[in-house]
Order: sequence, then C-alpha cells, then structure tokens
Amino acid sequence: MPTIGFGTFLLQGDALRSSLDYALFLGYRLIDTAYSYSNEADIGQVLKDRMKSGKMKRKDVFITTKIAKTHLKRAAAIRCLQKSLQDLGTSYADSVLIHSPWGMVNTDPGSDVQFDSAHFTETWTALQSLFQDGSARSIGVSNFTLKQMKRILNSDGPPPSHLQMECHAYLAQNKLKTFCDANNIAVTAYAPLGAPAYPVDESEREKRLLSDPCIVEIAKRVHKSPAQVLLKFLMQRGMAVVPKSKNRDRIKENFDSTNWKLSNDNFDMILKLDCGVKYFKFTNRKGHPEYFPDKDF
Repeated sequence: MPTIGFGTFLLQGDALRSSLDYALFLGYRLIDTAYSYSNEADIGQVLKDRMKSGKMKRKDVFITTKIAKTHLKRAAAIRCLQKSLQDLGTSYADSVLIHSPWGMVNTDPGSDVQFDSAHFTETWTALQSLFQDGSARSIGVSNFTLKQMKRILNSDGPPPSHLQMECHAYLAQNKLKTFCDANNIAVTAYAPLGAPAYPVDESEREKRLLSDPCIVEIAKRVHKSPAQVLLKFLMQRGMAVVPKSKNRDRIKENFDSTNWKLSNDNFDMILKLDCGVKYFKFTNRKGHPEYFPDKDF
C-alpha cells in the first residue's frame, strides 16, 4: 500500500474527476473511496480513461473501498462490494474495509435513526469470503475501537491487515497504533490535516491543526507548509495518509510531503500536541450497542 493516497470523501462529479486525474498524473497511486461516498462510478471513469490511453494499468493503482454501514449483513456486504467493483470498473479491490461497526437501516436526511441488528462479526465473515475468492486482495476495518479490533483478530479465518482511523497531531491514537504494529496491521490515517473542511462544534472551531502555532513555527523552520508537516509527521509514525483536496496546488503540495524528513526534535514537539480532539464523533450512532465513548477509542 502506498504511503500517501488521494482521499475522495465529499468529492463528486467534475471536481472529483479533474482532481483525481491530476493526482494520478502527479504520481498518486492510492485511491481511498467507499460505497457510501457515491462517487465510485466517477473514479471508475477516470481509471478507464487513463488505462484506455495507455497511461496506467490496473496493477499500478491501489484502491481502498468500504462496506457501508447499511450493508453489514453478510449477503448485503457481498452485494455492496460487487456494486463498488462494477462502478470502479475492476474485478478486485486492493483493500476492502468495514466502514464502521455501527449498522444502520436508513441514513436518509431527516429520517429517524434505525440501527441494524447485524453485527460486524457477520460482516467480517463476508469479507473473509471476498478475500478468499480474490475480490478483495486484503481486508480490514475502519472506525473500530481497540476492543472491537481484538474481537475481529480473535475470530477464525484470515485476520485484518488494515485499519483506517481518524488520526492526526491532536489525536495520536497511540493504543490502537501500538496494537496494530504488534499484529502486523497497516494503519491509514484519515483527516490527517484535522478535517479543515468538515463542520465542527463552535467550541472546537479554533482547534484547527493547520493554524496551530507549533505547526506553523515548525513549517517556517523547515521551509514547508503546515499541511506538509502534518502529513510527514504521520508518515514518520509508519502510517499511510489520505488527504483530500480539489485544489491542484494543494494536491501537489500534499504529494510533495514524501521526499523529506522531520528532525527528531520537531517530531517530538508535534507528538506533544496530542489532546484527544476528535472531529468525527458520529453522535448519531449513540445508543448503538457497539458505540463507545471517545475515551475508549
């Protein structure tokens, strides 16, 4: 799995196709998407065009997709991946993740929240089957707690090889990272820049990583942007990162985070910024039997 990828959350249509094509032109080779992003057909069109023109082969790109929270039942999970593969125009995904451990029946805006009775362990058996038939080259989970990770790891069959979680300088996720390292599980950090485009509570509006004084000062010192400092910090922790942008300058800037290194002193300064700030709280999942308070993540 490449160290840096192109995140596609909230990107669709022309904006997605243009930015993704540019990212692939620059050299991005990891594409992070999901059934619930409703953009996989656009991604598939970009890949089809590039492969048809001879600019790329399927083996050149690593695609991560995710089973939606509305598809945790075994048969539904299999259908979910089949639809993703159809839209992406490929016979396999390089990594397939359970998007979250909280099953939901209906996610239409304004509708009452209804939890699905299906448990993520049932979904996991579907992913194991997809791994065995080659539809998924590797399998894993997203937004799982340490307790949930242990339950998956202790189940029969192929173990998880990948965890995707919110992780950035304000949310170090040390326990999960240590667990994954000990069990040979790759980690991808989403929201590596602190989700600057994502709505937050008014009380947290000032808790923005890109303007943190420490990050800004280090960026000046090493002649890099704050975004590059934040991405490099996570990569030096041994994680993959999937920043998202439709701005070409930022797409290039993010990709240029791979060719330099933070000093030990600067790295340690950023480590000390960890304060447990979580931008994605998933508050509409409260009441689900697998929903845990932030302190358990």
